[in-house]
Amino acid sequence: MSHVVYDAGALLAAAKNDRTFIVQHDEFLAADIRPIVPAGVLAQCWDTRPKAANLHRVLRPCLVLPLNETTAKAAALLCQSNGTSDVIDASVVLASVTHDDALILTDDLDDIRALAASANRKRIRVERP
Repeated sequence: MSHVVYDAGALLAAAKNDRTFIVQHDEFLAADIRPIVPAGVLAQCWDTRPKAANLHRVLRPCLVLPLNETTAKAAALLCQSNGTSDVIDASVVLASVTHDDALILTDDLDDIRALAASANRKRIRVERP
């Protein structure tokens, strides 16, 4: 495994200084596993207040994937195939798909698993942060 995808649940855990998540994040980095954050997820969780220092520390080594025209259309198509409308969740699944079916850390297990199934990606692991 060379990447892990963080959904909003992971970033919110970072912002709350959830020790379990912080240890997990640091273990990923020590193992040269690069965290990925889709831009829409970053937009959902971004906070500039001083209490968000842990969020900023976690984000520093992350690769933030842009939501461009191509990925926006792919997210929309994935949502349509699943009968849903959350393009941010779809962008999380697509980030995993484009990075060798990377592990996804999310609190939205059911929706992310359903989108992964719609993308015909049975190998994608979806776990809580």
